[in-house]
Amino acid sequence: MSRPPLLQTERRESAPTVTLHVQRGWFARSTWTEYFIVITALLTLAMSVDTFWLSRVPSSEPTGTVGISQDAFSYGLRACDARGRPPSSVYPSQRQRVSVSGPPSRRNRRHSSRFNTTDSSLVTLIVNAFLWDGEKRVPDTCVVTGYGVILAVSQESISLSQALDLANEYARFHSLPAIEASEVEVIDVQGRVVSPGLVDMHSHAGVSSAPGFVGEMDVNEESLEAILGAQLRVRDAFNANDPFIPIIASGGVTTSLILPGSANLMGGEGIAIKMLSSSSKSLGVDEMNLNFGMNGEDDEPKWRYLKMACGENPKSGDGFPGSRLGASWLYRQRLEEARSTLHKQNEWCESADRLSLQFKDQAHFHLSERYAEPLKDESLVALLRGKALLQVHCYQSNDMEMMLRNKHEFGFNISAFHHATEAYLIAQRLASENIAAALFADHSIYKREAYLHSVNAGQILNQAGVKIAYKSDHPVTSAQDLIFEAQKAVHYGLDPDIAFAAVTSAPADLIGAGWRIGRVKEGYDADLVIWDRSPLQLGARPIRVFIDGFTAVSLPTVLQPPAPTDPVAAVTPQLAATTSLETFSITNIGLLYANETSTLRDARLVVEKGIVTCMGQSCQIRGKAFDLNGGVVIPGLIASGVSIGLREISSEQSTNDGQSSSQDVLDGVVRAKDGLRVGGNSKALQFAYRSGVLTAISVPDGEGMLDGISVTFRTGAEGYSSAIIQADTALHVNIGNSAKEPFAQSISTQFGRLRSLLGSPPESSPFVNVVNGNLPLVVTLHDPSDITKLVYLVKETAPKSRLVIRGGSGAWVVADLLAQFKIPIVLSPSRCKPFSWEKQWCRSVDHQGPTSYEILKRAGVDVAISNDQTDASRSLLFEAGWATVASSTSGGKVDIADAIGSVTWKVADAFGLEPSSGVGRIAVGNRAMIVGLDGGPIGFGYHVQILADGEFVTTNPKQE
Repeated sequence: MSRPPLLQTERRESAPTVTLHVQRGWFARSTWTEYFIVITALLTLAMSVDTFWLSRVPSSEPTGTVGISQDAFSYGLRACDARGRPPSSVYPSQRQRVSVSGPPSRRNRRHSSRFNTTDSSLVTLIVNAFLWDGEKRVPDTCVVTGYGVILAVSQESISLSQALDLANEYARFHSLPAIEASEVEVIDVQGRVVSPGLVDMHSHAGVSSAPGFVGEMDVNEESLEAILGAQLRVRDAFNANDPFIPIIASGGVTTSLILPGSANLMGGEGIAIKMLSSSSKSLGVDEMNLNFGMNGEDDEPKWRYLKMACGENPKSGDGFPGSRLGASWLYRQRLEEARSTLHKQNEWCESADRLSLQFKDQAHFHLSERYAEPLKDESLVALLRGKALLQVHCYQSNDMEMMLRNKHEFGFNISAFHHATEAYLIAQRLASENIAAALFADHSIYKREAYLHSVNAGQILNQAGVKIAYKSDHPVTSAQDLIFEAQKAVHYGLDPDIAFAAVTSAPADLIGAGWRIGRVKEGYDADLVIWDRSPLQLGARPIRVFIDGFTAVSLPTVLQPPAPTDPVAAVTPQLAATTSLETFSITNIGLLYANETSTLRDARLVVEKGIVTCMGQSCQIRGKAFDLNGGVVIPGLIASGVSIGLREISSEQSTNDGQSSSQDVLDGVVRAKDGLRVGGNSKALQFAYRSGVLTAISVPDGEGMLDGISVTFRTGAEGYSSAIIQADTALHVNIGNSAKEPFAQSISTQFGRLRSLLGSPPESSPFVNVVNGNLPLVVTLHDPSDITKLVYLVKETAPKSRLVIRGGSGAWVVADLLAQFKIPIVLSPSRCKPFSWEKQWCRSVDHQGPTSYEILKRAGVDVAISNDQTDASRSLLFEAGWATVASSTSGGKVDIADAIGSVTWKVADAFGLEPSSGVGRIAVGNRAMIVGLDGGPIGFGYHVQILADGEFVTTNPKQE
């Protein structure tokens, strides 16, 4: 049998097929022809590969095109370096680090570019401080600041000479002039709290400037193209002369993230600023910029801030998008455009890097296009590169989930969801995504997407591992009162340290500046606040504020108020639900504020068939007994001038009574009692009742000058027939800018109309009863000139009428006139802010002099307090408490009884409510309208323990 051939070739009639059988020693046995065939095939393959790669790289000589200029090429390379190269680039990535921690040391940290030695002490030594450093509390601490930064923080005593040595060591290191001991300011704070400046991560100050002129409203761009206006910049509109900036600083806020509004899906770029008044420092927006003077190196990250919005606001306009479906598509479409630009940039950088290696200084001849940087994409590309921190206005959980899908599809990060009323419903998801929530403590139900808000949201999110911050959304709420949000969060159960961090270190971290602000540590900015009391105590106000070492606020030192007493034990026994009890007693009452002349101690209170039959120390216990354990009893609170029961969700007309015209009022057909709805699942009613607001005086919603006749009713009533206390309570009229309408298009016309209606009232109109003195006339207005004109007009044309002033921002100016004619006033809001021209007379509640309430009280005017928003009814007792915190020493000091009266008996008197109804006072023989608390009653941390509305009793009601 013969051996098989080493190479067998089979020939067929079709195309030839060659089969190679390779065995050991083949090369040795092959013919030269066969060897040549194989080598040729390999060379052909190599040439094909080389041709392919050469096709991707232009020839070393220009091939019919001139390329781009050397300048354009160099510019592109610099852009690649500055904006970040793709990870696959032949050069190392230049992407900026994203860490927000790790401040530079005292020596390495440069002095503040804003610090001006002619405006402030070079060095400040604070001793005997109770330090709240943004993370923890440290007693007996010394702090040294100099050149705009914190030089030392120590629990060991620091002397003036040691502070001087620290400062001069720093000065030598940075080649600054040495200082003398006389240039060191020593402040003994005597145990007061010293904290970092507050950080507000959502504000519109400077783009929605006081006093609200249309010419200065720059918070939203309204052109159609701006719906996706990520390229718009707040810095181009920011008004450094906004008169509210020093007011905000007086509340302890030293840094604010100023954002565009939420009318557009992509609102634009925000800017973080220091709240230094331009009038005191001659600063513009660039100098107020948090990043002013920074070089952007790794130890000083310069973040950009982008604002987007989802939900109701951007879809509520007249055009596209009209739904969440359309909004999501527009997001994705626009983000895809930006991603395309990003890819073009990355590809250009890769090509430019390769060409530079291959062709050196001839590389620019081999690129046909410049580096792509369309201006409209620049901000979004920065986001996609991780160089901008995204803040997203989102309320509902489905909106947040939509944004999370976009986040993953396009590869960007989200710093925080703002407002985020439903964030607690997806807390675990947000924690896994490392996304924070910037919240209100209790502001809600003003639109559908805010309706599921919970006062427990902060606790739920924190327990899930979500970082939380509280913000102002100035001017929605005043940024001066940012600390108020943290205070309310603690009241509703949030850990105090977490709540305080939520306005200091947490927002500082979330805006990428946690390495320099939001804490009191060596090397940080010298942004400090000295408080008059614990920052989480009701009424806390700074007495001194430092920004970059500059004294932005300095108020008179006042006596430190006593710390609030701890709440007592909860009432016993507890009822499972509101219960009708024919007879019951409340025992072990520590303090009973019955009315303006009666405050009882260690008292009991007995109710039979809904009527108070005994109160005092000697009352015999009858029926079911509730032990208040030393708590406090006050009359049921009265919310006046709001629309509880007439309006549930302001933006949802199906939940509201609707708006009436002034002509409807004159025709006598607008009575709140006809639009009132009680019971059911109304959150507005629940908020009020569970907070102790047992009575509401609700006003119809007019379209201008005339609102209609209000109704007084029980907020806890389940049925209409038992709810009404006083069907026709008062006629409500408005004078001022907001009252301009076709019926009265000018303020002068409004006065003329009122003069005519009071002088010759139409027979069918409610003005007949006003003129006869049978129906109070409640006029809402603010300007003191208008108040003066109103008083004389009413007294001249309708001397029998019972006038009540509501609003009254400037009433303090004419306090003596109001006292002369015995005209009561309902301050609304009680802590007014100069957000409009008419409210320029507002006086701040702090230590800068007597408040409006104090001036009015000193003059002898009866003062009541009201909120102007339905969801704020649950904060009514807090508002009364604010009136007590000022430091007047001139006879107008508001005490606890005054404050309680301002939301109870003074309201009842102003509106002429029948005493036997029990509204406003606790008295034997009157209906029981009683609120029992576990302490206080003024201050945070005191909760309602028992409510008695006639025979109906509720224990331990919880806010939601």
